[in-house]
Amino acid sequence: MSFKKRTFIKISFTILTFLVLLLFFGYYNICAKYDALLDQSNTENRLLQNQFDEILKKYDSLNVVTEKEEAVEVDKAIKNAMEDSKRFNQNVKNPISDTKTIENQIYNLKTKIGEDSNEIIKINGNITKNKKILLQLESYKKNESKAKHDKLNAINLNARGVKILSDLYSKSRGKKIQQIRVCFTLEGNEFVRNGNKQLYVQVVNPKNQIISVKDTYLELDNVKLIYSAKMEALYNKKDVDVCTYVDLEADKTIKGKYIINIYNSFSKIGSTIFEYD
Repeated sequence: MSFKKRTFIKISFTILTFLVLLLFFGYYNICAKYDALLDQSNTENRLLQNQFDEILKKYDSLNVVTEKEEAVEVDKAIKNAMEDSKRFNQNVKNPISDTKTIENQIYNLKTKIGEDSNEIIKINGNITKNKKILLQLESYKKNESKAKHDKLNAINLNARGVKILSDLYSKSRGKKIQQIRVCFTLEGNEFVRNGNKQLYVQVVNPKNQIISVKDTYLELDNVKLIYSAKMEALYNKKDVDVCTYVDLEADKTIKGKYIINIYNSFSKIGSTIFEYD
């Protein structure tokens, strides 16, 4: 992702450089045309001046020439000269107007370059900001992945109700369950250290009450975990089957759905639903 962003920045700078060079050559070309136009205008003006000088000479000669045909020719020459001058002025652009056009183009180019520069600064700021966020997210993801690998996982979790009979031959079907038998498998994980693992079972009844006969709990840094039963399992990076019985409180034992949570310290590693009907 970082490589794509660096590539995007390089392409952006390349395009901007190309545009600046293109505008520079355009400006240079306009200046060259303007200089050529001025030279052409000066040349044409000199030619016209020469024509007018010739016309004035012929016109002065009218004082001594009385023939009608020569006078008509002179008038015709003057008329042609005036028409040529008029056509020339129409075809030749006004240098002052061209100068204003060039100044406008220069101003527009400077404005565009300034806007593009501000945009680049804004993009660089966004890239820097996004890089910081990316580093934070990658760090969080790495820590989360590490924590996930280091964490125990309870699978194949199941629970069932148990009735304790006082007489082996008595069949009191109407009696409430007195225990819940909880079994699960600690999944093998090479990233988890070997040794005894303290495990806690938490049973929550349909009224969202935690069943805890002895009001047992685990507390750390003002965080309190109330649990229903505690067990210990020897873990060796392989699957380990674990079972335990949870004693129920009579006044909290009602019909409905119970939530069974399994904890390793304060980390929940498994959960299931037990329905008592």
